[in-house]
Amino acid sequence: MKSEKAQSEANGPQFIGCIEIVPSLPAFIEFVSAEQVWGIPPRQLECFVLSHSPKSDGKKTTDLLVLIFRTRLVFLFGQRLERMLGPLTRGRIKRIYAGKSGRSGTMGEARVSQIVVTPRFATIPF
Repeated sequence: MKSEKAQSEANGPQFIGCIEIVPSLPAFIEFVSAEQVWGIPPRQLECFVLSHSPKSDGKKTTDLLVLIFRTRLVFLFGQRLERMLGPLTRGRIKRIYAGKSGRSGTMGEARVSQIVVTPRFATIPF
C-alpha cells in the first residue's frame, strides 16, 4: 500500500520542460510569461495549427503553435512544440511557461520562448 505522500506525488503535476502536466482536465490552462499570466478554459479550445514561425532567423528553426479558443488566440513560439500536442489533445496541460519564467529541463523537451495572447477577432500582433 502506498503512503499518502507517495500517492499525492503520483497524482500531482509533472513537468516536461516548460509544460506542467496534470492527470485530469484542469479548469484553466495558464500561459505564464515574464509579464503576465493568462488563464483560458481548455474546453474552449476549438483547434490548433503547428508550423514554422515566420520569425525564424534561419539559424534555429522556431516553431509556431497557434491555439484557437472561442474567445482568444494564443501564439506559442519555441522549439520542439510538437511534443505538446499529445498532452494538449488529452486535456492534460495545466500551465505553459515562456522565456525566463520557464523551467529548466533536459534536451529534447518542448521550449516556449514567447507567448502572445490576443482577442479572437483582433488584428494579429506581428
